[in-house]
Amino acid sequence: MNFSPFVKQMFVATAPQLAAVSMGGSLGYPCVLIQQFQSNDTSIKTDLDTLTWIASMHGVAGIGATLMPTLMQWKGRKCTFIGSTLLLLMGWLLAFVAQDTFTVLLSAIFHGLSSNCITIVNLVTISEMLAPRYRSASMVLLNINQTIGQFIVAALGSIFNWQIVALIMCGPAIVALLLSSLWPESPSWLACKGKYEDSEKAFVWLRGSDDDANKELKAMLAAQKESRIKVSKKTKLQETWSEMRRRDFYLPSLYMFVILLNFYISGALPLFIYSKDILEMATGAPEIATFGYLAMVSTLFIGSLISLILIRYFKTKTVLSCCVGCILSLFICSLVSYLQSSGIVSADSYLFLYPFLGYMVFSNSGFNPITFALPIDLMPVKHRGMGGALFNVLTCLLYVVTVKPFLYVVGSLGLTVTFFLFASSCLFCTIIIWIYVPETKNRTLQEIEDYYNYGSFDKFRHSDDVEVKLPIVKGDVVD
Repeated sequence: MNFSPFVKQMFVATAPQLAAVSMGGSLGYPCVLIQQFQSNDTSIKTDLDTLTWIASMHGVAGIGATLMPTLMQWKGRKCTFIGSTLLLLMGWLLAFVAQDTFTVLLSAIFHGLSSNCITIVNLVTISEMLAPRYRSASMVLLNINQTIGQFIVAALGSIFNWQIVALIMCGPAIVALLLSSLWPESPSWLACKGKYEDSEKAFVWLRGSDDDANKELKAMLAAQKESRIKVSKKTKLQETWSEMRRRDFYLPSLYMFVILLNFYISGALPLFIYSKDILEMATGAPEIATFGYLAMVSTLFIGSLISLILIRYFKTKTVLSCCVGCILSLFICSLVSYLQSSGIVSADSYLFLYPFLGYMVFSNSGFNPITFALPIDLMPVKHRGMGGALFNVLTCLLYVVTVKPFLYVVGSLGLTVTFFLFASSCLFCTIIIWIYVPETKNRTLQEIEDYYNYGSFDKFRHSDDVEVKLPIVKGDVVD
C-alpha cells in the first residue's frame, strides 16, 4: 500500500512522541518517589539529602549524554534513538525491581542518562525528517507529550505503588522501539555523510517529490556537496577550533544558552518537583498542599492544549512570550509570600496557591515546549554534533544547579526572595531573546543556516548556486 508523505512523516514522528511520554514520566517520577518515601508508604527509608539526590540525578547522570550528539553524527539518528530508548526501558525495569535506595538511585541514573539522550535525538529527528510546515508543531508536541507523561505518572502515583507505576511506563517505550525499527534514516544525515543517493531515496520516501520538496532537496544536497568540497587537511583539534569560530555555530550557541537559562532560572523544574513542599510552606496546610499538587498536575493538560493552539496560529517567539505570564505569576507569588511574612495576609491563607497554579499554566502554554525545540531548530545540521553536546551540557548543569540546592536556598532566603530572584532573572533573559533570537517557524533548515552567514532570511542560498547533478529519485523504497 502506497501511503502519502504526510502519513509516512507522522508514522516516523510517532515513535519519538511515545518515547517522549515515557521520558516525561521519568521526569515526574521523582515527585512520586519523594511523596511515597516521605509518607513511609514503602520499606525504603531515606533522608533529605538522599531525596534531593534522587530529584537532581537526571541532571547529574545526564552529563554522560554529552557523547550522544557525537554518536548521532557517527551512527545516525535511527540507531541512537533505539539505543536511548533501551536505556530508558532499563531505568523503568530497575525501578520496578528496586528493594533499596542504591537500586532506586541506579534507576534514576539510567533515567537521567536516557532522558537527556532522547531529548536530543527526538528533537533532531523531528527537525530533520518532517516538512517545515509540520516541524514546529511536532517539536512542541514532544514537550506536550512529556507533560502528558508527567501527568500520567502523577495520577498513577496517587493510586499505585511506585514500582507498579514503573512497570506501566515501560509500555510506551516498548512500542516506540518497535516502530523505530521500521524507520528510514535521516536524509540530512545521509547527505552530510556523502551518501547522496540514499539521502534522495529517504527524502522522497518521507516528503514526496512535489516542487517544494524538490527545491528543498536540491538546496540541501548542494549545501552538503559544497561543504565536503571545502574540507581541509586540519587536525581534529584545529577543525574543532575552526568550527567554534564560525558565525553559524557561535551565534546559535549563544542563543541556545540564553533560551535554556531563561527556562531553568525561572525555577520551572524545582517548582514542579518540590511543589507539594512549597505549597505546604506557603499555606501551612498539608491537605491543601496535596490538593494544590493534584490541581497543578491537572493544569499541565490545560497548558498543553493552549500550546497546540498557540503554535498553530502564532510565531515561535510569540508563543515563547508566554513566559511573561510566568514572570508575573512569580512576582505575585513573591508578593503574597512577603505579605504573609509581614502579617498583612494570614500565614495560613490559600492566596499563594492561585498565582502558583497560574505559573504552571503559563509555563506549559508554550514556554516549556518552545524552550527545548527552538535551540535545536536554530543549530545548523553540520554543527549538531558539537551543538548537541553543548545543549546537553547546558541542560544538565542548569538542572543540577536549580534542583539540587533548591530546598536549602528556600530554607536560607525564604520563598519571597527566591521567587523574586526567579522572576527577575527570567525577565532579563526574555528581553534578550525577544531582541536578538531569529524567528524559525516555516523556515527550512538550510534557510536557518544561511541566516547566520548572510544576515537575513531574504538572502538565503538558492538551489542553483551549486549544481545538483543527481536526479530526483521517484522510487518509494528506502534501502
